[in-house]
Amino acid sequence: MQDTNPTPMLDLDDTRDALTWVENAYVIPPVPGNRGRENPSGVLDEKQNFVPQSQSWVSPDRTVNSAPTLISGDMPTLRGRYIFGGIFYGHFGHFIVESLARLWAQDAVEGPIDGMIFTPKNPGFPEKSVLQLQGRAQALGLQVPLLVANEPTRVEYLCVPKQGFGMGELAGGSAAFRAFVNDHAGQDIPAKGNEKLYISRSDLPPFRGSILGEKRLENYLSAEGFDIFHPQRHSIDAQIARYKAAKLIISTDCSPLHLVGYVGHSEQRVVIVTRRSMEISDYLAQQLRVFKGIEVTIANCLVNDWMPQPGRRPSRTSFGEVDLAALQAHFLEYGFVEDTTPWETLNEADIQADLDRISATHETTFLPFK
Repeated sequence: MQDTNPTPMLDLDDTRDALTWVENAYVIPPVPGNRGRENPSGVLDEKQNFVPQSQSWVSPDRTVNSAPTLISGDMPTLRGRYIFGGIFYGHFGHFIVESLARLWAQDAVEGPIDGMIFTPKNPGFPEKSVLQLQGRAQALGLQVPLLVANEPTRVEYLCVPKQGFGMGELAGGSAAFRAFVNDHAGQDIPAKGNEKLYISRSDLPPFRGSILGEKRLENYLSAEGFDIFHPQRHSIDAQIARYKAAKLIISTDCSPLHLVGYVGHSEQRVVIVTRRSMEISDYLAQQLRVFKGIEVTIANCLVNDWMPQPGRRPSRTSFGEVDLAALQAHFLEYGFVEDTTPWETLNEADIQADLDRISATHETTFLPFK
């Protein structure tokens, strides 16, 4: 018997019905109190039918939102022509990957556009955060005002484009999205900075993961001429300038590499140091290669994952225990360092000292994954 309700799939390269115009559209935010996946949100047409292009995806076969229901009552109306932007995330990595995944429509739409309107990941997204993230989006190609619909909103004319980029298996992006990024992202920001760059996580606030002994790694890399760069201390323009200037970049698997994928270039070489037992390094490498033709290697020298409690699996808040001697060998093989003096790897006392430090800052204990 044929399945009449097959599992939906997202094909980024399928350009059929990649965008649609909806007159008198309804932009519906998620339901208050529901913070799980498949939270109903998106776009309804004038007859209250769900517009499929407003579906957001975390993988080719896993959706983020489901069809919402229009609640009767008065609502604000936006007059003019707008583009639907999808789901608005506050986390920097998810924002530049998922929230900006429909920017490509700006080049596909003829005529003026009055703004880009999003639904929030969770209801009540603060206006202050919207304004902060708008500046980051403008550096990456946003050309119109950014709005977040914290309440159901009617839009006179709404262009609803298909998602063109995403996390994980969607990291290669669509051809239209890649073209947009290469034409617009960071184009007015000149390169400035050292040709050797290490993107550090050692000074991030609590509940942000990293690797144990990162300060020791930084000392070794500083001796090799690498700048130790803390992105959170700098403006988006300064970050872009540094990523454009660098020829050799070393980083753990983290969100700043998505930004390198937006503004980097084919003369760069990147080593991604795996900091958690997840597939994220592979997907980051895919973006860097497909978007910019960057030469990427992955240094998976993990010995163990240390997870904050409660927690059973590696995540963005876990810390990786890395074999520094194996990491040095990788850097030597690919020409990122020159000094062959052996790097001192972490012993049990070093590991315990760092675990004590991060346990205090995170106000929890850390347990090994294996």
